[in-house]
Amino acid sequence: MARPERVPDARGGRDLVALWRALPVAVLCYPGSALPKGLGLAEISGTLRGWAWRDHCAAPTLASCADLGGTCARAQGGDCRADVLFPMSVGGGSPSWRMATLAVQWRPSIEELRLIALGDVACGMLGWAARRLYDRHGLQGAETPDFAVFADLELKGAASWNLSFVTPWLIGKGSRQVCVNPDAAGVAFELCKAMRSRARKLTALCVRDETCQRLGSHLTDHVARALLPSGIAVDEVRVEAEILSLGSRGNGSAFQALAWSGEAILRVEADVLPWLSLVATCGGGENADKGFGGIELTPLP
Repeated sequence: MARPERVPDARGGRDLVALWRALPVAVLCYPGSALPKGLGLAEISGTLRGWAWRDHCAAPTLASCADLGGTCARAQGGDCRADVLFPMSVGGGSPSWRMATLAVQWRPSIEELRLIALGDVACGMLGWAARRLYDRHGLQGAETPDFAVFADLELKGAASWNLSFVTPWLIGKGSRQVCVNPDAAGVAFELCKAMRSRARKLTALCVRDETCQRLGSHLTDHVARALLPSGIAVDEVRVEAEILSLGSRGNGSAFQALAWSGEAILRVEADVLPWLSLVATCGGGENADKGFGGIELTPLP
């Protein structure tokens, strides 16, 4: 698939990347041998989410975030650590810029599970997360690599990458989904959409003031539309689509989702790699904060 005509440096793009690169991070790396058989990313994420709502809710009520069934009473302004780790109810407007700040990532090529904390609050909770994962799943033996800022997680050093869908990438939810295998244009479109969405959320995480979040969101959209379509191309597609029957932990309802699995070969310009790094770290598609849409990118010669 050929790229559109290359757009010169999009104004504000370098400022956004500099903002992301300075975000504090902390990482735990578990060897694959430490994982109990059958334990998936969605279950690990669900464990952390549920216990965060119960252990760290700041609402002045007997009911915790998990029991309230809606937005935490202390979520406004970031007072509730549970809501910072795993937003209880996203909603519209500025709350929709929020994201989970504890990301669970599986690296098949090196058989490694990563728990990635994004931002000061999540970094301070990594010890709590490790203890909860040990209590619930027996996970132990984690190493703590010398990662301090998001720049340490960034993809570097290659123009061609193999993309593998590690967990199902959800394209859409509902009974009207059509199961058609994607082409190169479809994969490129979905990746650009995921990069744009994740960039808005990470930019909001990097700045606390709501006015700055709003301006940052507009800047992110402007740069993404100017930069991304001409900065990434899909050369090969080995991706299959299927309809999955899933259930919601929150309300117990069942739903259907169109999901992708497989691999693709990408060509990526250097100034788009920081954007792609956001998706490589946090996932993409629908329900990425709940363990879906995990990918692994490995450099090609």
